[in-house]
Amino acid sequence: MSVVRVAIPLLKGKRKFFLEKGRPWSLVEHVFLAALTNRSRTVDELAITGNVPRRLVLEALIRLMRAGWVTLQQGSNGVVFIATPAGHSVVDDEELPKLAKSTSRWMNFVIDQITGTLYRSREMPFIEQRVVESRAARERLVWLKPRDLDAFDDTAGVLATLFEHDERFLGIEPSAEKMVKRFAIATVRGNNVEGLPSRAPAELVELVKQAARNAAPSPMAENSLHQDPGRQIPFADRPTPRAIDAIFRPEDLILGGAMHEELLRQAITKAKHRIIIHSTFISEQGFELVQESLIAAAKRGAIIDVLWGENENKTDVVTTAKTVAKIRTSIEAEGLSLSLRVHPFSTRSHAKILVCDGGKSERLSATIGSCNWLSSGFQNYEASIRFSDPGVVSAIIEQIADLTRGGDRHWTELTSEMARLASDARLQKPPVGVKARVSLVLGPQHAQFTRIARDSARRRMFVTSHKIGSAARPSVILPAITAVRENGIEARVFYGVASEGITDKLGSRNGHPVPSVQPVLTPKLHAKILAWDDDHVLITSQNWLSADPGESNIRREIGLMVNSKGIAKAVIDNFDVAKGYVSVAAKTDNE
Repeated sequence: MSVVRVAIPLLKGKRKFFLEKGRPWSLVEHVFLAALTNRSRTVDELAITGNVPRRLVLEALIRLMRAGWVTLQQGSNGVVFIATPAGHSVVDDEELPKLAKSTSRWMNFVIDQITGTLYRSREMPFIEQRVVESRAARERLVWLKPRDLDAFDDTAGVLATLFEHDERFLGIEPSAEKMVKRFAIATVRGNNVEGLPSRAPAELVELVKQAARNAAPSPMAENSLHQDPGRQIPFADRPTPRAIDAIFRPEDLILGGAMHEELLRQAITKAKHRIIIHSTFISEQGFELVQESLIAAAKRGAIIDVLWGENENKTDVVTTAKTVAKIRTSIEAEGLSLSLRVHPFSTRSHAKILVCDGGKSERLSATIGSCNWLSSGFQNYEASIRFSDPGVVSAIIEQIADLTRGGDRHWTELTSEMARLASDARLQKPPVGVKARVSLVLGPQHAQFTRIARDSARRRMFVTSHKIGSAARPSVILPAITAVRENGIEARVFYGVASEGITDKLGSRNGHPVPSVQPVLTPKLHAKILAWDDDHVLITSQNWLSADPGESNIRREIGLMVNSKGIAKAVIDNFDVAKGYVSVAAKTDNE
């Protein structure tokens, strides 16, 4: 069987990370502590009563003693264990407080320059170029050329790859050290690839196989083939995002302007520790509506971060920047600039995000949707969705962390702070409710879901967008036409604002069934929704009928795709009632 080596270009980095390490307490340990608060017991008594091995009891007692919650005494029947006053003080807690040790650790990592995937160095052993060159003199070898990747060290990848489940990210030491070039060697035997970690992207595995097929029949030393892997698969064409099993509660559908206004008011009023608001624009009037409440939250100890993005309208960006400068001046005059932080930079994102803790529960929640929290008058029909499930919340905060990167993609202090908050959120206890399948959808990925709706809808397809423009036909209308004709479904498309003459170009000219495309003027439509049948809905910041996010800024738009029983029906019914109710009311007024 032929054997070919393929050299994969890597970037090797080393950074000092600060972290807390400590595994959570098990239910068994909690039960043992509860037993020892009633009376003293021996190891054997605990093992027999709990029907567990004696060794397990000893390990649990040692941990509890180290925590200061259990002590040993000499009794008449030998050594016994009993809970200390500190143990009595925590035993009734829902969960025992985790004891974590703060530490720091240098971590080596590598990033393959083909797909941009980050690995621990032990996952992808690396060697220097001279070593590869020496092997090329005696082995059949192909070099893969590196791609010019814009970004590869996303926050989610760093946290998921470099940290253990019992480790909490605290920070990263700033470093000017550049990453160095190294290579990994993959071995191809027939059609099998060896030497790559199991989580290596399928694209990398396939490119390694292709390179091996082009290898010369004998070692070529310095003349070994350097194969170009071609351009990276566009973000829009990559596999659909991995779904998270998350708790969803029907009351966390936020629909209509009034619900958004109430949600923002309650979030600011209740939060004790943290508030993050990302609004595309910030207007003076919009900020004035909540300024007093934000100042009160800051005075009671909450840390508040206000971030803003931008629109294609550069005039609006300049206006927002001027407004932000004015607001920052007023906050500094209040002496609250360390707590109420209105950041001066644009994230270049159209996303609308609200993150806050729940006051007494202290559980973080995150809301994503269409509402410009700090420039909306809350008169429009908006759509957002809220989650307090740790998997979804941490994923959203990781995206916020990436939005706070510096211009050269370096980690700022704010990036580390957001990464730390995401790490904390991942450890919080999930709420009670029904499980849903949830995917975080970024920029170009949105296009995949109109195609999924086209192919999988069996009864209806529903779209709302603030604006409609030239992007409407390829992105939504054509998939909807296909679904109507081939699957016989109902397709309804609504928009609030149209480019001049654009709606004249959307319909079919062949007399075939077509989607219903309608303007909605009352209530003013600002929601961005894609839904189909009864159980599938994507709520987002993207204008489905006018935006076409490019590959250069994948976080320009952020949404959540949710599969849950009845969720799409609830959204569509709410929209129909809101639209119909206003129409009836207007008719009554005219009469």
